[in-house]
Amino acid sequence: MEVRQDRMQNITKQLRVLFRTIQSHSKTVERQCGLSSAKLWMMWELFTNPGLKVSELAKALTIHPSTCSNMLDQLEDKGLLRRDRSKTDQRAVHLFLTDEGTKLLAMAPRPAQGTLSKALEQLSDSHLTHLEDGLNKLITAMQVKDEEAAMTPIPSLNADSGKS
Repeated sequence: MEVRQDRMQNITKQLRVLFRTIQSHSKTVERQCGLSSAKLWMMWELFTNPGLKVSELAKALTIHPSTCSNMLDQLEDKGLLRRDRSKTDQRAVHLFLTDEGTKLLAMAPRPAQGTLSKALEQLSDSHLTHLEDGLNKLITAMQVKDEEAAMTPIPSLNADSGKS
């Protein structure tokens, strides 16, 4: 029983380290470029894939399309991106960085997609499968009520400060 208790405590500590590391990276990004790490990742996606639609960008970032749209509004207000309506299909809107957005990216910290995504890329398929299975079981055991939580970026340590 003691081994199980030790393992549970170690997992709790590891989850804290993981969460704090993500928050710390986000805070560093905010301090260096004035944007959340999620918005910076969004801009990198647009830099590498100019002309994406909102739904495509939301899928790439694993966030809800309405969350993506709200974040895009904020970036557009800062003059970092523009939306171009398709000439052939007026319903389709394509996203592009402005020159100002490209300049900001040149000075932004890396990895653009955050420390978690970068670390996950380094894991083997077998490790990813085990991690996914274990986390699914943990979430089920926790009886998570907020299914939409998975589609919202993790806030930085100073999320209440109003920084974008």
